[in-house]
Amino acid sequence: MITIVADFDVKPDCVDKFIRLAADCTRSTHKENGNLSYKVFQARCDKSKFTFIEEWLNDVAIDKHNEMPHFKLFLSQIAPLINGDPVIKQIMNVPAIR
Repeated sequence: MITIVADFDVKPDCVDKFIRLAADCTRSTHKENGNLSYKVFQARCDKSKFTFIEEWLNDVAIDKHNEMPHFKLFLSQIAPLINGDPVIKQIMNVPAIR
């Protein structure tokens, strides 16, 4: 399993629109083969900061997701709503630590 953590800095006046677009993307992503989990979080102290935490079966599933029309549309729609580029990390569990 591969986990992706993606942080977004949304312009304060665009938060509501970002949430609507993220909800649409999330609903479509949940239907994808290889998607184990896809959740969106909002910072408690700064409502313009969002974190997506995604779990994928493997790299093939991630690659397919990145090519999905709904995901490409989401990226194009949020581009004017965010400050800078999202910060994206791919991480994995450490098997020796439970």
